[in-house]
Amino acid sequence: MSSLQTEQPDTSFIMKYNTFYQYRLAAMTATEPRSRKKVAIVTGASSGMGEALTRDLVSRGWWVAMADIQENQTLALDMGPRARFYHTDVSSYESQAATFQAVFNQRGRLDALCANAGICDKSSLYIFDHRTSTAIPPAPDTSCTDVDWKGVVYGTQLAIHFMRQNKPRPGGVIVATASVAAMHPHPAYCEYNGAKAAVVNFVRGMAPVLRAKEGIRINAVMPGIVDTAIVPPEIAAAAGTENITPISTITRAYDQLLESEKASGVILEGSVDKIIRVPDPPLLNGSRTKRAVTVYDPLFKYLHGEESGLQDAVKGEELQWEPRAGSKPHRSRSRIWRALRSSCKS
Repeated sequence: MSSLQTEQPDTSFIMKYNTFYQYRLAAMTATEPRSRKKVAIVTGASSGMGEALTRDLVSRGWWVAMADIQENQTLALDMGPRARFYHTDVSSYESQAATFQAVFNQRGRLDALCANAGICDKSSLYIFDHRTSTAIPPAPDTSCTDVDWKGVVYGTQLAIHFMRQNKPRPGGVIVATASVAAMHPHPAYCEYNGAKAAVVNFVRGMAPVLRAKEGIRINAVMPGIVDTAIVPPEIAAAAGTENITPISTITRAYDQLLESEKASGVILEGSVDKIIRVPDPPLLNGSRTKRAVTVYDPLFKYLHGEESGLQDAVKGEELQWEPRAGSKPHRSRSRIWRALRSSCKS
């Protein structure tokens, strides 16, 4: 038995019979020295793949913040002192920010974000039931985009902020849950397809700069059909057991991306019992296609305030870019434009 385990009081009787003391135990473990464990935030942790990821990380010695909109304090308590539940709506930046801040305040660091929360389409973009009407159809419910796509963007920015503050060395790893539908669209879930495809390209785009400048790795896992709450049981039954991907395959893929220091911008497909690295898309027009997506450092600095730090970035003179008449500068450039206006006035 480890020294950490022997320090824990025998609370079996209390845990069994008194809910009040369950919460007291959670408070006691919050005072545990911060440096003893790696710290992860797992979104969508109350069920399915998120729950499995949490159990896997806890079993390997991580301290895990279970972030979910579905309340599940009981599950967190069942995980023991290495897990804690935080009510979180990933579609809300403020809600995610509150969770990240609370975790960092408690643990003093953030080593990993598993951006796993996800839902499917909540309305039909085909609007077949609107064929006989000439009225403008109601706005679609884009909750899927808000959770599956914007939730990853919000979480990534917050993870960058807090991983920069890690001591003695800044950095960490982000892994997002995408889907095979990101590469092979499913006509029944068109918004979901788009959200998950956005996640894959977002990860590939962010990875080089985050690795070079922040010591942060970002990757993604693309599950196949996994028998979780997001998949209607009829779909799972129709797919057949031979086509169902066990959750254990997904946790193995996550483990690879969390632990491998070389994994950055890597997309892994979890399909049945196989973990397959997804190749980058081919450059269909060779060097010309490559040049179209190569960073031009003056533009990068103009947009983000610093050069990219990428070895293959194209160098050049600083941009002297005036906005078109009637347009407003992007908010990330507002500081530059304020300085320009001030210099003009003087």
